[in-house]
Amino acid sequence: MRLPANPLAVFTVVLSLYLALVPAAVRAQEPETIQNFSEAVSASQAAMMRDPIEALSLSERAEDLARRLMTNERDEAMATAWWLQSEALTRMGRAEDAHPIALDALARLGEAPAETKLLADIYTSLGRIEKVLGEHGDALENYQRAYEIYRDLGERRSESIALQSMASIYSDAQQYERAVEYFQNALDRYQDPSLDLAAHNNLANALTQLGRYEDAARSFGQARALATSMGSAILEARVLNNLASMQLDQADYDGAENSINAAFGLVEDDGTFEWVRFFWGVRAQIAYGRGEPQRAVRFLGIAFRDVEIETTSQNYMELHGRAAEIYAAHGDWVSAYAHLQAFKRLTDERAAFATSANSALVGAQFDFTEQELEIQQLRSEGLEQALELARARQARNLMIALGMGVTGLFIAGIVFARGRVARARALALSEVLYTDASTGLPTHAAMLRDLAAVKADRGAMPTVIAVQIKRRKHLSGALGYRIYARFEAAVAARLAGGKYPVTVYRLLPGLFGLLQPSADRRDADAVARDVIALFETPVQVDDLNIDAGIICGFAQDDDAETAIRQAHLGIDQARRLNLSHAEFDRNVYGNPAANLSLMSEMMRATEKGEMALFYQPKLNVRTGRFESVEALSRWFHPERGYIPPDHFIPQAEETGHIRPFTEWALRQSIEDQKRLLAAGNAISIAVNISGALVGDADFARKARAMIVGAHGPITLEITETAVMTNPDKAIEHLNAWREAGARISIDDYGTGQSSLAYLQMIPSDELKLDRQFVTNLNANARGRMLIKSTIDLAHNLGLEVVAEGVEVDTDLAALKLLGADWIQGYYLSKPIPIAELETFLTAPVQRIPRLRSL
Repeated sequence: MRLPANPLAVFTVVLSLYLALVPAAVRAQEPETIQNFSEAVSASQAAMMRDPIEALSLSERAEDLARRLMTNERDEAMATAWWLQSEALTRMGRAEDAHPIALDALARLGEAPAETKLLADIYTSLGRIEKVLGEHGDALENYQRAYEIYRDLGERRSESIALQSMASIYSDAQQYERAVEYFQNALDRYQDPSLDLAAHNNLANALTQLGRYEDAARSFGQARALATSMGSAILEARVLNNLASMQLDQADYDGAENSINAAFGLVEDDGTFEWVRFFWGVRAQIAYGRGEPQRAVRFLGIAFRDVEIETTSQNYMELHGRAAEIYAAHGDWVSAYAHLQAFKRLTDERAAFATSANSALVGAQFDFTEQELEIQQLRSEGLEQALELARARQARNLMIALGMGVTGLFIAGIVFARGRVARARALALSEVLYTDASTGLPTHAAMLRDLAAVKADRGAMPTVIAVQIKRRKHLSGALGYRIYARFEAAVAARLAGGKYPVTVYRLLPGLFGLLQPSADRRDADAVARDVIALFETPVQVDDLNIDAGIICGFAQDDDAETAIRQAHLGIDQARRLNLSHAEFDRNVYGNPAANLSLMSEMMRATEKGEMALFYQPKLNVRTGRFESVEALSRWFHPERGYIPPDHFIPQAEETGHIRPFTEWALRQSIEDQKRLLAAGNAISIAVNISGALVGDADFARKARAMIVGAHGPITLEITETAVMTNPDKAIEHLNAWREAGARISIDDYGTGQSSLAYLQMIPSDELKLDRQFVTNLNANARGRMLIKSTIDLAHNLGLEVVAEGVEVDTDLAALKLLGADWIQGYYLSKPIPIAELETFLTAPVQRIPRLRSL
């Protein structure tokens, strides 16, 4: 039997059963106690966001009442009271005090507690506390446990809380784009003033890190307005503190001063609200920015009064860094060094998270897709920082030792001993930085170091070869993290055991680098071929034989980081050309600055009429009429002339411009559909949706609104791979679009990524055979049988089939016999502008197959 989701309801059910066995005399005062306990709990929850100090007091009152209850009820009630206390203490900035209380709450529920909302709430609290304490691996695990329970119980509000918790993990990992996406998704999931306040505040912090100050200011404004409407002076003060920090980043000292003064005006500095320390920290930074170091030092003294610098939490990291700078400017080197040590300790913790949480992110069951480059960069930067600081300490200790006189030999001996420890630490940091723990191979940082060394020795940069495991995310999901980790280690071992004269590095999960000493591209091409040949046989992991598809790219550049990046881009170019390996082609990639300029011009082109939609008609085989079209973009640049879609669409996806561009395409399609309908042509229009947008909650909402306002049927064409990154979110959006009236078409079926499992899972109405199928239609009987079986499969799943790429009349006849529902291709018509489409649709049916567009 599933227990009720609400912990108070659970408590009431258990209580009613237990009271039946208790004498009336003993129970005489129980109802009043229960009522008072319930009221205290409700009041504490209501005050939690508005005033955590009041919430703590009320939860302590609830604890006192819980102790008066009988044994069975007491455990549930005590756990509830302690959970609330841990929540209040965390919000007061006292995570260290909150942690043991939250653990006590969990223990009070027993060794195998029922999956109730209270249990999930405690896990969420533990996750929040552990994140603040820098224990991100434990935090992530508790968030996952909580999310699964919330999901099973149908607790949408709590799911939103879990999404915000996940977003905070991304923020700590400095993956701010992903954090922004999660905070926005949380806002979409459930509307609630207190939750929205937290989401807007944290969203603004992430936007600040991205340098999107105007957007951040708007989110801070929304957060402050919500805090004001809730009557929470404490929360409003915290929002103002964050706003002041953003203004400091912009060197807007007047604005920061106004914000922090407003924050001070909302709360009393009586020691009960721990966050006031950070208000003084902001004042210190304002004073320092204005050239007033003495005032800045005085304010820092207030901020860190009675604080043990050696044990501060992540909340203090930035303030420690600023304090070190301020004290150094003031000439107080002892204090500066103490804060530098604290800053170093906290950055170490953050770097440790980047290395340890990577595996947790990969294994999580939510949309914790790995942001490999960002995590690797954070890990590398953090360790480099630690290494440099360790080396700096060696130098500092040496200078002190050299400056000692004879009378200081004893002290110098202590300094020398500390120097040995610093050297040992530097050696350990170097080992972590330059050696991958899971494979034993040199790391990305090691490759940068070695490339620079080879260039210095030979005067020329060697060739970099990037090697990537195909379908890595699919394999990771199918095998599970542990088996996949052993699989990748086996791939690394096979690469390292090759006969080619190169060094092998592990750059990212699923991505390896090879340093080819020769600058001759022919040598690199030969090595790439040897690497591909190495994986012609399966890789064995335990009892499994796993086919490891490998693809390579190689490049050469005077800058080491650029060479690695270009080799990685060479993999993408090989994939687009359907090759096993390719050399990076600058002409394909283009100039980065020019690419960004092209994106700006692309969006302006949609406004100036330089970008247009052409439509390729689709023939309904059953009716013999053209009843649908596919919208395809065409760009006619006033200076560059015609720019093919494959020259700007990939760049739009890489730079994030694909969303506004797709919104324009969908909006324009709907306008053209209205025009066609006015002319008497009721037509369905299909629009391609990038895989990057299927999981985008903001785009999903806007697309749904446009679909609802359309004047006829709209089909959204997606590829199967669009749902692989985050299936749950993608399917949620696809269902929303279908409910709004859109049809979903699976595009490019049969291109090598096709999966029956995804075909069954994706909510869809149509299957679109890739033109490669049609090309082989008349080549042999096997090709026709494959098409027939695919069409039958689609029909059995309730899907219609579109065959594209029809270029000859024999293909048209054969596909009709094989059961295709729709036909599309140059034999019927090339893509044509809207004006020509109107003429096309009014032509006699018998003449349509012979029409062409110039």
